[in-house]
Amino acid sequence: MLKKSIFILILLPNVLTANTKEYCISKSNIEKVIGLTKFNTKEEFIKKCNGKLIFIYKNNNCRFFTMKSMKFDIYIKDENNTSLFKINERKKVCGKEIIEYVNK
Repeated sequence: MLKKSIFILILLPNVLTANTKEYCISKSNIEKVIGLTKFNTKEEFIKKCNGKLIFIYKNNNCRFFTMKSMKFDIYIKDENNTSLFKINERKKVCGKEIIEYVNK
């Protein structure tokens, strides 16, 4: 009985974590380049990524993001602020983690 309880305690956090990660993560260079352009509508982005895409970088640098090929506006969050990111805009963002999301 004790072994079963310990096993459940070890396994439970892993199950809960897997069920709560309903967003998309871009780590590879190609995923970062493609970004949100693979989604045709805001609704499709919400359905597939729960309306949130996280870009993870190795270095804490600044970089430019562009909305040149996008089909809908989003919000973008970096280490300094959160702002509306409109179609055809270009923004400088900084940090190891950049989050793009839509309000549902």
